[in-house]
Amino acid sequence: MARTRLTDKRHGHGALLEWQNFDGVKLREVVYDRDLNSDNARQVRDMLVDSGYPLTPGQASWNRLQHYLLEQMALAEPATVVNRTGWHGGVFATSNWTIGSADEPHHFVGQLSGSPTLEEAGSLSDWQTYVGQLCRGNPLAIFSIGTALAGPLIASAGMENGAIHLVGASSTGKTTLLQLAASVYGGNRYVRSWISTSNGLAAVSSEHNDMLLPLDEIGMARPEDIDTAIYQIMNGSGKLRANVSGELAATSHWRTLVLSSGEVWIAELLQQIGKPLRAGQQIRLVELPVFGTYGAFEELHGHNHPQQFVDELKSSCQRYHGTVIREWVSLLTERHTELSQYLNHEVGRLSGAWANDQMASQVQRVIRRFALIGAALCLGSRNFILPWSEEESLSAVHRTLKAWLDNRGHSRNSEEFRLLKALERAMKVWERSLSDIEQASGQGGAGFRRSHEGRELWLIYKSHFLKRLGLPTHYMREVEVLLQRDCLVSNERSRGTYKTRVNGDFQRFFALRPDQVRRQLEELERIEHED
Repeated sequence: MARTRLTDKRHGHGALLEWQNFDGVKLREVVYDRDLNSDNARQVRDMLVDSGYPLTPGQASWNRLQHYLLEQMALAEPATVVNRTGWHGGVFATSNWTIGSADEPHHFVGQLSGSPTLEEAGSLSDWQTYVGQLCRGNPLAIFSIGTALAGPLIASAGMENGAIHLVGASSTGKTTLLQLAASVYGGNRYVRSWISTSNGLAAVSSEHNDMLLPLDEIGMARPEDIDTAIYQIMNGSGKLRANVSGELAATSHWRTLVLSSGEVWIAELLQQIGKPLRAGQQIRLVELPVFGTYGAFEELHGHNHPQQFVDELKSSCQRYHGTVIREWVSLLTERHTELSQYLNHEVGRLSGAWANDQMASQVQRVIRRFALIGAALCLGSRNFILPWSEEESLSAVHRTLKAWLDNRGHSRNSEEFRLLKALERAMKVWERSLSDIEQASGQGGAGFRRSHEGRELWLIYKSHFLKRLGLPTHYMREVEVLLQRDCLVSNERSRGTYKTRVNGDFQRFFALRPDQVRRQLEELERIEHED
């Protein structure tokens, strides 16, 4: 049917074949020139025979067919093959279909290692009536649909990969929310599991390029794999590996948005292997407590018991699914040239409405993720793909964002918040053990007091300061925060320390301004009360 090659037009030359088997079923497959014109040709023959192609027995018939295919390959119209899902210029490819305009046809030839293909059941109208309508009045349900729609927008929005982790007790509706989000793409088989190695999770991620990746039951996975997978999935690339000849093998890359669920927080998992929860992990995988009058839901749509509602929602997702994504991608491809500009404007507008100047950069990055989900929902509502209004879409996302902020407990960067809180505890201890530096007769306890430019200064021994605050040997990243907040005075800027003479000898301290630390803590408390 076509002479094919990869998008770079330098690799993967072959042909798209179509044939009819003994049962009259039409089949399509891309075969590569490198296989057809080499010792691997037997594999092509075996594939055709296994599919039911009526090939006459004997080597002569295969030789004739082989030569015919090679001759026709040079005469056929060109086409592009793609080996991963998602955007390829203005074309969006999946394992089942491609949508969009390009100079030549695009065909998907990726091998999805057992992943379920996108499945369709019922019509878009059926999904809107029997699934979408049940989302109304349920903020987390609408938000989950938004994560599904936001997957294909990551590239146009210029955002990094991200994840939303739903945390709640057993039987609160977390898995149902994942199945609901998956219904945009297919049936329940579209939901995957965290139970895998970090390499396995990376492979699954590459199969969901530019799409939602739902991952269930994080608590069942090994903490070591979760620790690695969070960074690997969010960074969008697999590990560097060598091929059989020792050369660097091609590395898989992806863009994806993960919707995850579990009964445990990430910090609880990592605690099992003695690792702290790093700020980078918190930003890449946003933990969201499940909220609602009835677990994850608030509106039961006429049912007397939450379980009855959940059962109906699950059943509807199984009967009607997979039609929304095709309609959604069709809309996006029609507007592909203007999509980046639209998302820039909408994400900026919503982020501006939901954030304030007091919020730290880490928080604002998460808010932009929520804003992208809000922009996706609004576009879906405006174009009648979703059966609820733009106002209800934004209300659901904002409510969910507030739940995340409330659970986080502060709007500072995580490292800064932990540092200020640790200082608050340490200062109560230090205050009782400091002596006046003018009356120093020995090493003293934690350090000394002295006056500096009319303000009290606490000189805390360097080793004591680092140990009490739990800071590493290479501490400048944390200390820099305190220097910028004017909580420390330093006459050795590269070290962040304060060198002065005590009892005739030079010693190094961290010079703390207790009044400034207290002001920062008061400001932190004030902002959180306002939020």
